[in-house]
Amino acid sequence: MATVQLRRNQQEALDAVIPALDIPSTGEIPPDGIRATIIAAPGSGKTRIAAEAARRLTPGGRVLVLVPTLDLLTRTVQEWRAAGYRGQAVAVCSLKGDSLLGKLGVRATTSAPQLALWAGRGQVVMFATYASLAAQNAVDDLVLEEGEPAPGVLERALRGVYGQRLDPFDLAVVDEAHRTSGDAEKAWAAIHDNARLPAVRRLYMTATARVWEVPSPSGAPGGSQGLEGAVEGRLVASMDNEAIYGPKVHEYGMTEAQERGTLARFVVHVLEIRDPEPPEDADPEEMRGRRLAVLQPALLKHMDETGVRSLMTFHHRTLEAMAFARALPQTAAELHAVDPVVYPKRVGAEWLSGQHSADERRAVLDRFADGLDEDGWKTDVSFLASCRVLGEGVDIRGERGVGGVVFADTRSSAVDIVQNIGRALRQEEGEGKLARIVVPVFLAPGEDPQNMIASSSYRPLVAVLQGLRSYESAIVEHLELRSRPTGSGVPEDVLASDPQRHDDETSDEADGKAAGGGEGSGSAEAGLPPLLNFSSPKDPGLIAAFVRTRILRPESDVWLTGYNAFRQWVGEHGHARMPLDATIVLGEGEEAQEYPVGQWGSEQRRAHRDGTLRPWRFELLDELGMVWSVPDARFEQKVAYFRRYYELHGTLAAPKDAVIEDFPVGQALANLRKPHGLGKDEARAAQRRGELAAIDRDWNPPWPIAWQRHWVKLRQCLDGGATLAEIHPGVRVGGDDVGAWLAEQVAAWWTLSDGQRERMAELGVQAPADAERRTAEAVGSTIVVSADASSQERNLAALRQFHGREGHGKVPRKHRETILVDDGTGHAVEQRVALGVWRSNMRTRRHTLPAELEQHLAQLGLFT
Repeated sequence: MATVQLRRNQQEALDAVIPALDIPSTGEIPPDGIRATIIAAPGSGKTRIAAEAARRLTPGGRVLVLVPTLDLLTRTVQEWRAAGYRGQAVAVCSLKGDSLLGKLGVRATTSAPQLALWAGRGQVVMFATYASLAAQNAVDDLVLEEGEPAPGVLERALRGVYGQRLDPFDLAVVDEAHRTSGDAEKAWAAIHDNARLPAVRRLYMTATARVWEVPSPSGAPGGSQGLEGAVEGRLVASMDNEAIYGPKVHEYGMTEAQERGTLARFVVHVLEIRDPEPPEDADPEEMRGRRLAVLQPALLKHMDETGVRSLMTFHHRTLEAMAFARALPQTAAELHAVDPVVYPKRVGAEWLSGQHSADERRAVLDRFADGLDEDGWKTDVSFLASCRVLGEGVDIRGERGVGGVVFADTRSSAVDIVQNIGRALRQEEGEGKLARIVVPVFLAPGEDPQNMIASSSYRPLVAVLQGLRSYESAIVEHLELRSRPTGSGVPEDVLASDPQRHDDETSDEADGKAAGGGEGSGSAEAGLPPLLNFSSPKDPGLIAAFVRTRILRPESDVWLTGYNAFRQWVGEHGHARMPLDATIVLGEGEEAQEYPVGQWGSEQRRAHRDGTLRPWRFELLDELGMVWSVPDARFEQKVAYFRRYYELHGTLAAPKDAVIEDFPVGQALANLRKPHGLGKDEARAAQRRGELAAIDRDWNPPWPIAWQRHWVKLRQCLDGGATLAEIHPGVRVGGDDVGAWLAEQVAAWWTLSDGQRERMAELGVQAPADAERRTAEAVGSTIVVSADASSQERNLAALRQFHGREGHGKVPRKHRETILVDDGTGHAVEQRVALGVWRSNMRTRRHTLPAELEQHLAQLGLFT
């Protein structure tokens, strides 16, 4: 076989494959043979890689090439011949007498004896479909010993069932190998068994080592139900098992292929179309027909807007593909007659099914690729409709090629969707094509496109994005980074495209509607098209959430409805603090209904407390500011007011009647200073205590709050430039006589606690030498406390007064101490305090008291 010029990525693949499949220097071959896998993007030349690998590894040897479809088989034969292989070749398939295989010098058979006669020994390349691994006819249905099903043509020929035997292979090439994964009992898995299909080496090739399936809606079969109703996405194909597929020796992903020009860049166009309101008795068949009818004008208009000239449409049923193609030219003619500027004049539309012969399919594909209709005339735009007939190996190249693909119905298998995406991305090396992947989304009556996260209407988009994920997960994961809001914000008005409706409108009405249209509201940077293009504007955050909840971590419809409502609430209110009875309206018009988003949020908090909330759900909700603890949220809200109060007053020693922005900050702080005011949970209380102390270290001092407030005002006076010598009685700050207060503290120095004396020392106030005498003379036997002093503060003042007079803190149980209380008018009134009872209570609760208060009480002799 002659050598051929290889592209860079093909040479890199060969550099990895050759040493991986080479026989070890010891000459020992493992019982299961030598295996390796390469993963390369569609259109990157995997067939050429395999042909060159065979030439280098097994010159003159026996090679088996397995492919899934007849189309891919004929194209693979063409590639091998083009690569220079001139030796014997046979095909194991049903294409007996095929003209193309005949021209390539390849005979085809499905007879095991015939196959063994043709290629039993010596050099050969045997091209076979996966079908050759399974029983094909009545004779094949026989059952061997122990219930083992009859082998396929290849296996029977290798066994020599009819006396003619095939020699083992030197190399088995398994193309589109992801189709062999899954159930080990299925017929195609026979290729992995070296006892049934012996080969020295196996080379597995695929573009998608993992194929993802769209999760089923809640309660529907086909998806696995996870914790809290989450529907798990399912891998329908995975080649991760190295024991079967060998190591992955080379990967050439979609992103790299696009950067090198091997694959076309692409845009996913989401056509959001208003679902026509069906009659009450409309059945599913009628609905599908109506949707096909409204899809046609939407696609024609889309082609005018994007400039694409050829689209392949994929349908769920062959009849629908045929109906689409047959009706389209007439629809286009009617639209062109009304608006020749937007709608093309000559539209070609053909269809294909599995019942067309191979020659018929090639003729139709050639016309489509060159932009010709059935009569050979050049068209303005071309359509090719099909249903599961254009599988692997259909390479459409021509003057026009494939501009894009349309997923008219995504109920096909995940593998089919993946293949159809690849169809759009193929291009000539360095062509610079921009492929269009078109996904129609039929909106229900009254449905808001902004509610796409929980909408079942967007399941077709989910299916296509899962297909893209099969090629390379990073493509889908990065969607939100390159998405841009686009479109006018109004879904495609299909009814406006109806010629009969145009006939019924006046010209003024038509002009008014035309004037209401708008250009796209979003655009991408030059040279970097957005990956997702919607008919209505979409916030990038909404797209990111859609990808995470519907593609990467598929969620249940029930949870998505709540999450969508929560996002809407946050968007409308600017925060996530929802009351329990909070509701939000979902839907529009008659479909609108109130959703209890507050209750839903409460359920998420409960799940979080119970440890049953999934980590990714926590992340999604936390990003939106979910309030996980209502008490904590309320406390943090209070802290915000406390900070603002401190910024204004320099202290949290607020009077009880202090208010800021209509919030009772004084009363709130007083409540927090009460026993268990910070909560009974000690860890939470310690955290809250730390937050408050970070604002003001003396937010809850063991001395009276009024004393702390006066101290702060004295400090502010000194910070303003005054000296202690200048602060005499009569000097006021904020209405309080700080001069008189300073004189009182000096006079009562030895009745102050150690903490109070430390605070006074911080301001430069020192104890007078004759303080003890001056205390007795100037202060006498009573201490004056402010009118807003708490019960705790009054008892502390009474204890300091008792201690200063008696020299100890052993207060009799029945003793009541008289103190003076400032009534707020400058006059003092006497008040008797049950100091003995209070002392007894403090002694009982000693181990629960704040450390600083306990220390202060101990200094006053309360615990002796």
